[in-house]
Amino acid sequence: MMLQIGFSQAIITPSLDRTVFLAGFGQNRRAQTIHDDLSVRALALKDDNIALILTALDLIGFFRRDVLDVTRRVQASAPGVHVIIASTHAHHGPDTMGLWGSNSSHSGVDQQYMATLKEQVIATMLSSLENLQAVSLKTACVHVPGVAKNARNPEIVDDELTVAQFCLFQTSQPVVTLFDFPCHPEVLWEHNPHITADYPGALRREVEAATGARCIFFSGALGGMMTPDVVGHTFEEAEQIGKKLSQVGLQALNRAETIINPEISFVKKEITPKLTNILFKLAFRRKLLPDVRNRDGCVSTEVNLLKIGPLWLASVPGEMLPKLGLALKDSIRQAGAGVAGVIGLANDELGYILPKEDFHFPLNPFNPGRHYEETMSVGGEIGPLVVETIQSML
Repeated sequence: MMLQIGFSQAIITPSLDRTVFLAGFGQNRRAQTIHDDLSVRALALKDDNIALILTALDLIGFFRRDVLDVTRRVQASAPGVHVIIASTHAHHGPDTMGLWGSNSSHSGVDQQYMATLKEQVIATMLSSLENLQAVSLKTACVHVPGVAKNARNPEIVDDELTVAQFCLFQTSQPVVTLFDFPCHPEVLWEHNPHITADYPGALRREVEAATGARCIFFSGALGGMMTPDVVGHTFEEAEQIGKKLSQVGLQALNRAETIINPEISFVKKEITPKLTNILFKLAFRRKLLPDVRNRDGCVSTEVNLLKIGPLWLASVPGEMLPKLGLALKDSIRQAGAGVAGVIGLANDELGYILPKEDFHFPLNPFNPGRHYEETMSVGGEIGPLVVETIQSML
């Protein structure tokens, strides 16, 4: 069997008939209008050996317990299918984690929205398995300078865009284009009261207009903080970034060779990093975050390695800093990949994933200075554990 794909998408924008607390910046940010819709997009991949659904959510994050719930229900209808569900980390969508309610003692999660969201995600994922089409593949990596900057360590910048395009085998007509880029979707800043997918939404619109094919976007190793290099934090700047990434990515694909019948493979490994962050423990006590620790104080999560011909994608359960992301992509290439990428916030959101040597938890976590990322990480163990596990899979 040749590689076959299917695609489906749906709108997951919350209704403003209920209070929507916007996630990603300060607390008590209440949505006032909808500038553009949020979506769930599912790309199904299938050959003789494996079936997998790559899913992207325009959300701040999606915890593993929710991923496992969705996966169980999807597999009840599609036994054996593998699942990667990744959040774009949109900073102007609903709080799906619990940290951005009216104040530090109240969760911003709307359980009614979460229930509806899961039903939409499940239906979209199952729909992607219908009407599969035989495809060929084109894939490339290209640097896009001037779009993102590192607010923590300006000298370490990952500006590499990973792209792939699936085209009908008979006609070479594009069906789905995949973009993966390491930058927070936060062109619009903390005072923005409008729901928006930010620059990934603009990127997808540009790609779809240019190709006539659907587009799915994933965030790469965006920690650190890999943030848009903008001045005014305007919708116009979000459109400009989306357009630039779209143009550069499609140009790279136009130069790429066509791969006929690429094989796919998938490996998953569970890991159990120690949770040491006192702020997370406080959030557990306040019922803001679900306490998922085991008796040893560790959390169960996972990493994955997906190969689609020469394109190898490692998925990580949070916001990996670019120092680790760059090193990981180098390891992937050295292991034989033609094109390497990292999918961040995949099948979990455990916050920042830092190099061990750069992890310094601040004496006052409420005033962390240059070490904010440590206060939004489960601990110093997760970085090396994620990298070592993926390297063992390679």
